[in-house]
Amino acid sequence: MILKVRALLMAIILLVSHVPLNTAFALNDASIEASITQEIKDNSKAFDPEKVGNRLNEKGEELFSAVRSGSNFYIYLALAIFLILLIGGLFYKKLLSLAFLVLFLSIIGYLIINFWPQIFDGVMSILNWLFDDKGGANSETTPGV
Repeated sequence: MILKVRALLMAIILLVSHVPLNTAFALNDASIEASITQEIKDNSKAFDPEKVGNRLNEKGEELFSAVRSGSNFYIYLALAIFLILLIGGLFYKKLLSLAFLVLFLSIIGYLIINFWPQIFDGVMSILNWLFDDKGGANSETTPGV
């Protein structure tokens, strides 16, 4: 019975996954392709790396602020899933361990979402320290330590 359900789910997933692929091929019209090609040619003539870099940075900041604004919903949803799994853990012991795993991963995800710049700066400073000119083998003491 379980094998039949799994096979049915796999068949549904395979069928549904091909729908966007087929619609993408159906929308591939010559006029759309020509307009995109013309737009690429027009933009490549006036290419300015500084301008593109600034636009990418602005879009990245905008995306990051959008993600950060959704982090409260993320933690509420994760806590709701944790509570549902915790209640299910009263009857099935595997759900209890899964509940705490979900709680741990959701807390890690929430911290990554909200403190990504600090985490990234910390990782980059460690990598810079390891791969600097001296190979990370400084015998100097850090001021303030």
